[in-house]
Amino acid sequence: MNELQFEWDEDKAAANLIKHEVSFLTAAGIFDNETIERIDDREDYGEERLIALGRVDFEVYRVVYTWRSEWLIRIISAQRVSKNERKAYYCEVFDE
Repeated sequence: MNELQFEWDEDKAAANLIKHEVSFLTAAGIFDNETIERIDDREDYGEERLIALGRVDFEVYRVVYTWRSEWLIRIISAQRVSKNERKAYYCEVFDE
């Protein structure tokens, strides 16, 4: 059985940790639970990027990522969601 693997740019991960106080290792944990995803079409990145909302323990995160292969995800950025996004996530996932 194949399991998801993750990669990221170490400099980008360090900058993200300083700016958003979220490690990419923690952010990768959202893929262990149900996520809400959409295509990131804010601009042309030269690759398909997705935005996923998901939870790790009781915290909800927004993770921007791209698929590198069938089992490999490259994390681009991660941060905690706003109160409204958190509420929307729980409403959609748990039909509350």
